[in-house]
Amino acid sequence: MKIKTGYHAVYEESYFGGIDSAKKYGFDFAQFELGVPTYFLHELSAEKLSEIKKYTEENGVEITFHAPADNVGLFYDYPPIRKSVLDEFKRILEKANAVGARHMTFHTGTYSMYPKTGAKADGSRADYYENILYENLKELISGCGDVLVCVENNGFKPIEIKALQRLIDENVRLFLTLDTAKLYKSSDHSILENDLAFFEKNRERIREIHIHDKNDRFGSHQTVGDGYVDFELFRPFFNGDTYLNLEVRPIEAAKQSKDNLFKEVGENAL
Repeated sequence: MKIKTGYHAVYEESYFGGIDSAKKYGFDFAQFELGVPTYFLHELSAEKLSEIKKYTEENGVEITFHAPADNVGLFYDYPPIRKSVLDEFKRILEKANAVGARHMTFHTGTYSMYPKTGAKADGSRADYYENILYENLKELISGCGDVLVCVENNGFKPIEIKALQRLIDENVRLFLTLDTAKLYKSSDHSILENDLAFFEKNRERIREIHIHDKNDRFGSHQTVGDGYVDFELFRPFFNGDTYLNLEVRPIEAAKQSKDNLFKEVGENAL
């Protein structure tokens, strides 16, 4: 089965422009970043959503989404804020269903930590925050419709992995996004072995892989081949269920990254 490739739409001027760009550069899908005001869904009418869906179908380009993540997440526990965030995420998922989106990737976000003197962290509330994430994700998934909810490894700690594993073990309809560069430590370029083991254990739940390189000068989201990420390591995860998102910007660099990836792992692997 052919593996589908796409790019992270951040700088395109509209949904229609993003779809046009995906088609022009040979991508199967465009992942629209909902942290970008241009793509905010909350004010789009049913008519506009229908128009976008029709345009994707006419052009043979799928839509996926990346949920707002830089200043929002799934660890919110203060009751009115927690309710507001979950309600808005569910509204976003409702509109994502209306445009026929295949999946939406979420970051878990961060939780409050109050380390004591002489220590870097305090784990006394670990069970509490694990349950917050578990409950918030379970509620989110209950209202996701046909859109697949995927959680990305963005600074995973044991709390995140335990909550996600609980949901998977309970056969909740939760899926995963594997970010290749985020599996590497910046300090010594080594692999985060616990994170990798989690993805290996739950390989059948992976629905998206973020492809980008990482180097010491600029960090992550670099063109494939300009860093130390070994993409051969991730080839066993490539299959027809996992969409490869070239998370390199702008789109010209995403296309170059796709070409470089083909050369590194072999086009027959994709």
